[in-house]
Amino acid sequence: MKRRIDEALAEALERIHSETFVRAILTGSRKSVKPTYKRVDLRPVEIKSQVMIQAVAHDGKKDYTENYPIGADEIRALLASGFANVIVDSTSESYQIQVTKKDEAITGVSKTSLERVLEHDRQKERLLPEFHPIFSALEMSDGAGRIKPTKRDKYIQIDQLLRLLEPTLSSLEKGSTIKVVDLASGSAALTLAVHAYLTREFDVKTLGVERNPDLVKKANAAARLANLSGIEFEESSIKESKLDKAEVVLALHACDTATDDAIDFVLRTHPAAALIVPCCHQTRPQEVVREARKFPFFGQDGIVDERILDLTTDAQRADRLREAGYFVDIVEFVGDEHTARNLLIRARGK
Repeated sequence: MKRRIDEALAEALERIHSETFVRAILTGSRKSVKPTYKRVDLRPVEIKSQVMIQAVAHDGKKDYTENYPIGADEIRALLASGFANVIVDSTSESYQIQVTKKDEAITGVSKTSLERVLEHDRQKERLLPEFHPIFSALEMSDGAGRIKPTKRDKYIQIDQLLRLLEPTLSSLEKGSTIKVVDLASGSAALTLAVHAYLTREFDVKTLGVERNPDLVKKANAAARLANLSGIEFEESSIKESKLDKAEVVLALHACDTATDDAIDFVLRTHPAAALIVPCCHQTRPQEVVREARKFPFFGQDGIVDERILDLTTDAQRADRLREAGYFVDIVEFVGDEHTARNLLIRARGK
């Protein structure tokens, strides 16, 4: 609902001061006010038996961390510094503020289920450490082996993908030779990460398929720079590729019909596991459009129509895999704050 900005921010501050506060994320820039930082993350921490608010501010180059007592003016100042998007999560609710170009605040509340953690120095252990050579090769980390602030969202995406991939590999024998194929591999960050991670327990041969010759060249160069063996990238479309078999198939943010081409490949070759993250839905099955138009409310709101068609298209894609005998679920890849394309179709052979 629409509210005055000061009222919306006052509620955000009240939620931050509550005993159920888990985290807050401040991003974007208002038209009338430009914040000092590109992003600020807030969370409660316990220091010497006192609960405080830890603020980690990112300016695109460095992180700046400060701890403030509950009620400190600095937290109020950060909220009012010009961010266009504010998310405040508690253990049971997520409160969102979006400031429009007209400087109007649109607020909303959704249900969530989170744990409040107060450890001061906690750091989630990632499946691939920040100092892994692939991140240097991809220019995601600095000379000290730390992920650059501008690349942290991508790093989180990579970690979440690896966590979602792991349960699908139960049918594969540890130490065996497996082939991984990434269809429409793009920048290859996810391809390289999967290859590097799986080499811990398998003899992995990885092939990335990508139509863009510049991306293929960069991907092969990054693999060499990271000293990875058993991985290569080829210039080809999915349909034109001479692929015949793989144990693991990836299609991550494959644009438009490339997602469906990847599913066709899965149905033809029957891999043990497939992870598919649909990207843009420029082309949709006509039956999806026809069925959606039967809803009396369809056609009233463009953004709602698009989401109905997107979700229905992805549900139909998942159903194709189920009909072929796969165990399939659709899960959230990462939170909305990291990427808008955050649904992953995960298929595991029976």
